[in-house]
Amino acid sequence: MATLILSTAGTALGGPIGGLIGTVIGQSIDQQLLGGGPRRGPRLGDLSVQTSSYGSMIPRLYGTMRVAGTVVWATDLTETSELQGDGKSQPETVVYSYSASFAVALSCREAASVGRIWADGKMIRGAAGDFKVGCTFRFLPGSEGQAVDPLIATIEGVGTTPA
Repeated sequence: MATLILSTAGTALGGPIGGLIGTVIGQSIDQQLLGGGPRRGPRLGDLSVQTSSYGSMIPRLYGTMRVAGTVVWATDLTETSELQGDGKSQPETVVYSYSASFAVALSCREAASVGRIWADGKMIRGAAGDFKVGCTFRFLPGSEGQAVDPLIATIEGVGTTPA
């Protein structure tokens, strides 16, 4: 608002040069009064993660098969914000990223390995085992004698965590 008033007054008193000076002073006052601050990138409104429901089927696999996993345990999404841009040549923008930990059941039988992993139409893990995104991956074969997953045990408690 100060920009509009001072540019009009500057033009009336000093012509085009006065208008330019009034605009610069008005913008400075507006910035001090209104703040501005960094722009904010898009954010998720709901940070909950889907989980399986009671009675949902976990397939029995034989050989190598393509299968949609069933999320059997998950944490809520964790939001991380990062300020990008220097504020001079690039505007300051707050960018948000999200992470989660989850367990996915692939088969009700013991599995030997996992090949490619796709999520939302994008390849996450190639056939050679190379990950296309930054992540931590632990494979538990589903055997009777396997140990409890350490992350799930830490969050849920050792005595309440099935293997």
